[in-house]
Amino acid sequence: MLSDGNALVQSQITLWKEQIRPNIDRALALVPDDKLDWAPAANMLTLGNIFLHISECSDWWYGEVIRGSPAMELSGGSCPPKTIIAMLLDAHWSRLDELFARPPETLSESYSVTREGKTTRYDGCWLFTHLLEHDIHHRGQINQYLRILGITPPEI
Repeated sequence: MLSDGNALVQSQITLWKEQIRPNIDRALALVPDDKLDWAPAANMLTLGNIFLHISECSDWWYGEVIRGSPAMELSGGSCPPKTIIAMLLDAHWSRLDELFARPPETLSESYSVTREGKTTRYDGCWLFTHLLEHDIHHRGQINQYLRILGITPPEI
């Protein structure tokens, strides 16, 4: 298991499972269906696309970079219904559970990403931390969108 012998990693996994995931799932339940394609400004991700973006991030970093499976691009267009978004979020949580079940050496292994002809190397610890930071960042963004819409977001 990824956290074997590492209390900090176990604490972060617990935070993810007990606070971040439930709050993101509860936030999706609060979004009115007619607000999935809403954004506070024209140049911002829509509310529904933020949830899709959360899922595509783990598909990219864990699925493609660590496991080598091609990732799907999900965000950017018109949003599917909440049932589909919830299914894609469930896939995100499942990918994270797979990551958490990997051996601790995953954190010290090196992974390369090539974009526009430039290759960058990341260690597994950076990827793990980035995924955690990413979910927390977008949870905050979702909560702000809900507040703008007059909806009280889930308590953090």
